[in-house]
Amino acid sequence: MAFTVSARSQEQDTTVSQEGSTLAATEGIQSQPESPTSADPVIPDTQNEAAPAVSGQQDKAARTFIPSSLEVPPFTPPVPPPRKVVQPIRIEASVTVPTKNSRTLTIQRGEPSTKPDLPPPPPPPPFVQPTALTPEQIARQIWERRHSLNLGATIYDHKVSVVNWTDHETLVHYEAVCGFDIGLLAGVGNFVHKGDGYSFWLMHWDFDTTIVRRFARQWQLNIPEVAPGEIIITEGDPEDTIATAPMFVIKDIIAAEQPRLLAYQAARKTYFAASAAWHAAHPPIPRDQTFILRPHRGSRYLPSTQPAKP
Repeated sequence: MAFTVSARSQEQDTTVSQEGSTLAATEGIQSQPESPTSADPVIPDTQNEAAPAVSGQQDKAARTFIPSSLEVPPFTPPVPPPRKVVQPIRIEASVTVPTKNSRTLTIQRGEPSTKPDLPPPPPPPPFVQPTALTPEQIARQIWERRHSLNLGATIYDHKVSVVNWTDHETLVHYEAVCGFDIGLLAGVGNFVHKGDGYSFWLMHWDFDTTIVRRFARQWQLNIPEVAPGEIIITEGDPEDTIATAPMFVIKDIIAAEQPRLLAYQAARKTYFAASAAWHAAHPPIPRDQTFILRPHRGSRYLPSTQPAKP
């Protein structure tokens, strides 16, 4: 049975801050949040360099935006790796076997190595008895888990998203049917919602129903019905507003940044299409492989030597 939840995000009792950065799943580095006891969040604005500075805690708390530039560079073919030049050495034994791609794999035993023995590993660090976490450390961990969103989704025709996630505190599995395309945030690693920084990771699958109906007419598609912009919690506790808050946070960020996200996803699609076309036109060429093994002190191929004592 589905439950409809009003589109209202849950606010934390304490005001926290996180410095923004250019973090993305493939475009940047995750930023570290400040202390949960901070009362004045510091949020750099990289979306509009010419915009005036935001003054006051209330103005900063109302900001919802993506700090990264969302720029996708054009695809450039990768540089071929340089061929490794091996110094000539004496080969004492060799074995060659065929491989599945009509090539050969050769393993050779070369002359003994002249490199010094490996040093013994360092001693393990002394054991330190773990201490109990302070209330501030516990609050920080809870804040970090609440602001780290890891989601999976199936998206139908870029209109309906079936999203799955697990609440970090209760370990309860949740599922929500959303009347918007959560895939617009694919590749966006972080964003700011009402002054709080969030890290974001999404694994999604775009489902094109027109292709399925064209080639599989006997397959009855059961696509959930949801109004545009609506969020329906189908699994989990719909009354837990803290656990269901990620869906409303994501809805707000998509509504605030939809023009930028549409252009960003179009640029990503162009990049991936160019990359796929280049790799299809330049498939890897199978080559014969050769591995040279040089026995070291203590090897069974050197019976006259004894292994060095540590």
